[in-house]
Amino acid sequence: MDRLIIFLAILLMVGNNYAFDIPQALEVPIEEEFQLTQTQFNLLYSVFAIPNIGLSIGGGIMIDNMGGRWGVFTFSLMLGLSQLFIFFGGCYHNYCMMLCGRAIFGIASDILHIAVFKMVAQRMPKDMGTAMGLILTVPELAAALNSFLSPYLYEKTNSLKIPLLFGLFLCFLSFLSGLIMIYVDMKYEKVESVKQTEQVSVFNFKLTKSFVIMSIITTLMLASYVPFLDNANKFYHERFGFSIMDAGQIVTIGYVVAALTSPIVGRISDKFTQYRPLFIVVSTIMFFISHLQFYYMPLTNSPNYYSVFALITLGLSYSCFSSVLMPALQSTVPEDMLATALGLLGIIENFCMAVVPMISGFVYAIGGGIDPMKNVDIIYLFLAGIGVVLSIHLLMENILQPTKAHLKLPNALDI
Repeated sequence: MDRLIIFLAILLMVGNNYAFDIPQALEVPIEEEFQLTQTQFNLLYSVFAIPNIGLSIGGGIMIDNMGGRWGVFTFSLMLGLSQLFIFFGGCYHNYCMMLCGRAIFGIASDILHIAVFKMVAQRMPKDMGTAMGLILTVPELAAALNSFLSPYLYEKTNSLKIPLLFGLFLCFLSFLSGLIMIYVDMKYEKVESVKQTEQVSVFNFKLTKSFVIMSIITTLMLASYVPFLDNANKFYHERFGFSIMDAGQIVTIGYVVAALTSPIVGRISDKFTQYRPLFIVVSTIMFFISHLQFYYMPLTNSPNYYSVFALITLGLSYSCFSSVLMPALQSTVPEDMLATALGLLGIIENFCMAVVPMISGFVYAIGGGIDPMKNVDIIYLFLAGIGVVLSIHLLMENILQPTKAHLKLPNALDI
């Protein structure tokens, strides 16, 4: 049944991942139809994260107190309703309505991830590397499909309605998958539900050095991945000479590589937990190398297919993020406080997810010259570089040790 739960969790996240990246796949048409600047377009992603700077911790506490099943139902439903807002905003060219829908979508998406991780951690605590890798990377194939399908649908209809409507349809199917996941989890639960004697509160959470370091590392790596891909179509169009349609197709390579390699990386991470500090260093270095490739590849007017190697490296990097960094982070906290911990992590992550796109838009606007996108990639090189330094510090101090305090989540960081 564990495999079925993972499969349903993947289906649950398909609608989320597909709809999240619709603006990225349609960046040029959206900017033209709404007459947006680069900064205004990036706001569609910043507003996705801004509310969660304060709300994610509340969502985490709610999940710890009310359970993952409640969170899956509530926030998968909320996800679909928010996409409905976005659909109407696109149909009637109402930028404010789209921003409102994206903000609600961001809240629902963030807390839905926490609810899913809570359910999975309770069922398979010893296989979190594999489970997390699959749940985070396989739905990225939906994002890859979006990069193909959304530009194609727009090209055929010359309208934003059909691409946005298909995203709404997938969110509805994901909601149905969530209902089935809840039913299966209730029917085949391994352990009888135990009522908590003490209500979970943020004041009960002990902030350890290991949790703080891992939170910063995972946030920096995510900030060097997601905002970059949000503008990846435009990046490949302007820097490497691909058409908008071809750029959308090329970008999918990163998603596919992450999905294909995550089961292998997850198995290795779960089996050789004693080497996890080294795996963390390797993960951060791969992020840095991928952006180093993007930065030094020359500007061309004709398609530069060598740039595919940078995407392959980036895909492998995200596979490591999902199968190594996230399980390592989760192992630093007790199971009954997991959702609260992820809520605290969400504060840091969403701050970066809100700020980094705005900074990149500003850098692009003031960069000038014939290659402004190259200047933007300096931001991601800087973020990945800090992550490399922190991961090496973590390795040198050898702080990744099996903890005696949190036996339910093995291989925790212990300082």
